[in-house]
Amino acid sequence: MKKDVNLLKRGIGAFMVLLCLNILPSFAQYEYLSQFEELYGDCIDDEESTIYGGKFNKMPKDIRLPEFPGGGDVQFTRYVHDNIEYPDVVDSVIPSQVPGQEDIVYRAKGVVIVQIVIDRCGRATRQEVVQSVNEAYDNEALRIMQSLPVFRAAASNGDRVKVALLVPVHFTRNRLKPEKQEYDYYDSEDYY
Repeated sequence: MKKDVNLLKRGIGAFMVLLCLNILPSFAQYEYLSQFEELYGDCIDDEESTIYGGKFNKMPKDIRLPEFPGGGDVQFTRYVHDNIEYPDVVDSVIPSQVPGQEDIVYRAKGVVIVQIVIDRCGRATRQEVVQSVNEAYDNEALRIMQSLPVFRAAASNGDRVKVALLVPVHFTRNRLKPEKQEYDYYDSEDYY
């Protein structure tokens, strides 16, 4: 009996460890996003100044590019990917080969490229679609770019500068799940 209790305790302990390993990262996953907010305090970048990169001016060789919180490009890509909310834009429908089964519906795919300017306060501004897929995807890509956290601002010769970045937002071709039909058991004549 005592052996069974110890096995049960170990099993519950292992379960709790696995549960924490799966749940805690989701809570802590984006805690790094506020990493650069305090760096600039109440900074307001409302002065006109040179913007480097993108369709603006050539990038100087000594420039330190803006840094996304938590690790740069990898975290930036993860943030964009994790925040996509796919609009239901249908690309194709493949008729089902099985009678009574739903047709297979695929979403459109493509890459929306958005140009953003990271100002001297590290904020993403001037979001503009430079390569479009369709209006719904363009709007979703812009929504994500408008939700970006504060970056560490770019610098050249020790001074903070504005830099334009081109950001690809990938929409992959995946299946639309058919909506489940709600069945109201109380409206059915067979219920009684």
